[in-house]
Amino acid sequence: MSYIWALVRREVKSYFVSPLAYTAIAVFLVIQGVLFAGALMEYNRQRIAAAQNPLAQLPGAEAIVRGFFGSDVLWALVVIVPLLTMRLLADERRQHTAELLLTAPMTTRQLVTGKFLGSFVVLVVMLAMTLWMPLLLIVWGDADPGVIVSGLLGALLYGAFLLALGLLASSLTESPFVAAIVALLFIAGVTFLGIQATNLPVIGRNLDQFTPAANLAELAQGVIDTHAVVYFVSMVVFVLDLTARVVDSQRWR
Repeated sequence: MSYIWALVRREVKSYFVSPLAYTAIAVFLVIQGVLFAGALMEYNRQRIAAAQNPLAQLPGAEAIVRGFFGSDVLWALVVIVPLLTMRLLADERRQHTAELLLTAPMTTRQLVTGKFLGSFVVLVVMLAMTLWMPLLLIVWGDADPGVIVSGLLGALLYGAFLLALGLLASSLTESPFVAAIVALLFIAGVTFLGIQATNLPVIGRNLDQFTPAANLAELAQGVIDTHAVVYFVSMVVFVLDLTARVVDSQRWR
């Protein structure tokens, strides 16, 4: 474990001594801020319409929180994660430092886990810096704190899955730019195919439980579903194991 934490510290430090983490965090905050402001404007429009029509039903502030940790986070992370993961393994190969890591007294899985956790720390920082937005809805909108807790858990689990996909993409090439493109294709493909799979006739409804977007939406509703938690944890472990196998295959080339 000491090797993993040493690698985590190395990765976190490398993020914050370069403009990469600051750029990714800034872009993420801008995207989330714009989407949050748009949701507040729509909510205010519905309030005005409800005041003019007593029969109209006004959704609670929880609806904004569900969107914030649901669809908003989904699309924001699709853009940000390739930036965070593009250099994790690709840059090591490009600078010929991969050989040093592969010959260090640690296993390939420890290497992959350390790289993954380093990027996960940055994800936690990003999400923590956006918490003031939904917290405003608790103070001024009487939003349910439980929705925020489950939504934040869903965002962390979904982001971890996307980070694992980005790390896999980074292990396939020596170019960080190509790794970012491959990661974007992986993430967009998984997201798009997952959404489209639910529209298939007959079997589409049964595929909901196997798609990342549907499991994220389940957690964003305010209920911590153990199925969704197990799904994301299993997918992260599977993708990291696949990444370790890819790195192992490069060791013997």
